Amino acid sequence: MQDSGTTPLQSPGFLGTLTTVHFVIIAILAVLAIIGILYGMKLSRERRAATRELEEAGHLQRTGDVPAADPDAPGEPVSAPARNERPAPVAPEPAVPVMLEPVTTPLEQPIEAPVPPVVAPEPARAPFVESAAPVVPAAPSGTDLTRLKGLGPKVAAMLVEQGIPDIATLARLQPGEADDVAARLGVFAPRMAKDRWVEQARYLAAGDIAGFEAVFGKL
Repeated sequence: MQDSGTTPLQSPGFLGTLTTVHFVIIAILAVLAIIGILYGMKLSRERRAATRELEEAGHLQRTGDVPAADPDAPGEPVSAPARNERPAPVAPEPAVPVMLEPVTTPLEQPIEAPVPPVVAPEPARAPFVESAAPVVPAAPSGTDLTRLKGLGPKVAAMLVEQGIPDIATLARLQPGEADDVAARLGVFAPRMAKDRWVEQARYLAAGDIAGFEAVFGKL
């Protein structure tokens, strides 16, 4: 069979059926619209009849010859209030006095001058005094102890304090006495035996200068 080139939706039978369905739907809608209009007219007549019955019974009164407006009737004018009527005057409300509270401002306090801080005085400083060098006692005049080698003025003064004022007295010391004197010389104690001060004093006390110089060197 040869294809005619038409679809089932384009066939004459389908198009006829579709047209018939459209007409049926339109006819049903028209009937429904007519029924709605008739039912509305019936309700309007019933409202008017009820209004007349109320008027005849005295439950509803009309002012003048103006017919009462039917809220359901379309296009009926609404009665407006008379122009000559004035609204009743409204009594003004009595004014309520407002009590104002007095505004009080605090008294200005006097501004006190700032008190300067109390500064404690610094303690007085003692004047700086340079420490003096230790005073070395000088050998008393009239002693010849400083002639001994290794014996200076300080040691000579210490020997004088111990009762040895000259070379002659030092030359007469015995070994035990010489040790006691040396023990009281402090840091100079070893020098008495090392430099042989008693032996030097014996040479000079005897006047043997040659012997002294031969052993201890030139004076």
